[in-house]
Amino acid sequence: MINSHAHLDFTSMNAIAQNAVAIVPSIGNQNWTEVQMYPYFSFGIHPWMVESHSQQDLDHLEYLIKCNNPIAIGECGLDFHKTIDRDRQMYFFNAQVQLALTYNLPLILHAVKATEEIILTLKKHPQLSGEIHGFSGSNSQAQQLVSLGFYLGFGMQIINQQSSKLRQIVKHCPLEFILIETDDHPNPDDLQQVAAEIALLKQISLDTVITQCDNNAISLFKLT
Repeated sequence: MINSHAHLDFTSMNAIAQNAVAIVPSIGNQNWTEVQMYPYFSFGIHPWMVESHSQQDLDHLEYLIKCNNPIAIGECGLDFHKTIDRDRQMYFFNAQVQLALTYNLPLILHAVKATEEIILTLKKHPQLSGEIHGFSGSNSQAQQLVSLGFYLGFGMQIINQQSSKLRQIVKHCPLEFILIETDDHPNPDDLQQVAAEIALLKQISLDTVITQCDNNAISLFKLT
């Protein structure tokens, strides 16, 4: 199974890092070096980290993209749940969108209480591709994102029976646009649990879920 979003470089993730096939996103200049230890990594500046980054960091980010082989730009995006200046978030998000366009790379997007703003930006650039990781938007937003060709990443949040709206989104979202992930959860069995829950919600086999989600990750990130 391919884990579409796992912070394997975090200390707490040591238990699964050895055997995981995963996309390892960076969150800022503090781990741009560390993520390069993994076969599939991405470079980005997380919206939580924008206050500790500058234009110089964005310039260095572009240099790293030129000199290395990231499979994506991210983790980047918007988080309006946090009390972080929205204009600054938008500036760093838009800068990274431009990098994705310039270097023809998919985006790994963090969108919390800001999915509508993300969609508005993506609509301006129909050539963009990517994943909304840990999707938490509405069913209407899910449909819009899929229509734009974006994949939706789901993790352990769908196991919670009280997450009824999210579980309904998973149930009705085309499997061809679903990715599975663990984010920063350290339990090695979590990915299997997520895949099993999707199979249950969709009333299809676990093997079908795993095969299609793996193929989705391979297609989006051009994995070899």
